[in-house]
Amino acid sequence: MINAEGVICILKPPGMSSSDAVTDVRRVFEEKRVGHTGTLDPAAAGVLPICIGRATRLFDYLVDKRKEYIAELVFGCATDTEDATGTVTAVSDRTVEPEELSAALPRFIGDIEQVPPLYSALNVNGVKLYKLARSGELNEALEEKRRTITVYGLELIERTGENRFLIRIECSKGTYIRTLCKDIGEAIGCPAHMAFLLRTRSGAFTLENSYSIAELAEMKERGELLSALIPMDRAIEHIPKLELNGLSRKNAQLLIHGAGIKCADGRQGRPLRVYLDGEFMGLGEIKEGELRITVWLGGDAHQIKGMKISGRIAHHNRIGTELGFPTANLEGYDKKQLPSEGVYATAAELEGKRYAAVTSIGRNPTVGGRELTVETHILDYEGDCYGKPMTVVFIKRLRGMIKFGSTEELKSRIARDCEEARRIAADSKYTE
Repeated sequence: MINAEGVICILKPPGMSSSDAVTDVRRVFEEKRVGHTGTLDPAAAGVLPICIGRATRLFDYLVDKRKEYIAELVFGCATDTEDATGTVTAVSDRTVEPEELSAALPRFIGDIEQVPPLYSALNVNGVKLYKLARSGELNEALEEKRRTITVYGLELIERTGENRFLIRIECSKGTYIRTLCKDIGEAIGCPAHMAFLLRTRSGAFTLENSYSIAELAEMKERGELLSALIPMDRAIEHIPKLELNGLSRKNAQLLIHGAGIKCADGRQGRPLRVYLDGEFMGLGEIKEGELRITVWLGGDAHQIKGMKISGRIAHHNRIGTELGFPTANLEGYDKKQLPSEGVYATAAELEGKRYAAVTSIGRNPTVGGRELTVETHILDYEGDCYGKPMTVVFIKRLRGMIKFGSTEELKSRIARDCEEARRIAADSKYTE
């Protein structure tokens, strides 16, 4: 298991959809929590940032950034899709000169209005426009969907052939480059379409730090895959930094567990990257002089250590006993306090004593389990604990939930978990 989290910048080739790229990244990194920060048309190529693991919580902070593209603009032919994949709707034998194009481009810099193309992924009553267009239910772009976008920069790079030009565009989120190409043609008085599109930058992510899926697969074979990941705090370097040093233990714990603490920093009501004694904790916000962590991205150990859940031990399916590791199955606990699925070194409070323990939170995938259970194997405990109250104190996360190839592999790993938990408990105040 790779246990990766961060942002990976994919160099998407033409013909691959953004969802295909997400699927491939999920397979390479062996991680279910994967999502892109904004689609790139299947026919287009270039930079596609994809968030992995807890970095998916950063979507709203990455999606609104500036984009940069290089597009090939072709005059003399318009299509219904506004790119080279569509059906021709208009033609002209007029020749457009570079000087004429250069003179027209400044009209499209700044805040301009666009009508999203008919063949786009925009939703109308829950149905994507391109599906309505393909079924014949929609034959022209919807004027009521007109919206304002911003073009920060627009320049002619070079002429690549008769009526063919490369242009560079720097623009806001939501800009349709093919629509921009069509509109430039209309402004000049000659039908036009976009023949090719390359996204060269999305926010802070560029071609230089992008990888193809094939390159990532090769890096995985060499054991170098994690070096391609951009750490979560680096991915949001555009957000101001707040460094907290020398907080009292009480205030540090309050902050880590979601409570507010007094903060004299004057940057009110805006996201801040929060660091505690040099360690990245996540995103926070100051309101009325009080700082709270709004997106927790710190290490598991900070939030897990000392966390408690209490309930009663119930009879269950006795799978643990059959494996040689009998477990106390907890019920009646507050589900809101439950950590994420995985295996933890814990302390079990039972009958007035504390024992070192291993607690599994999950669905027992190796033995075909489906329901989420909280099962604690109490080390060095003998006796009948069914029906008795128990409190589980979490000390450290040992691993995620794994589906093993056999029960023998599972038993071997549980034994290792128990050894690790015993070692951790020996140095922990929670088992004193």
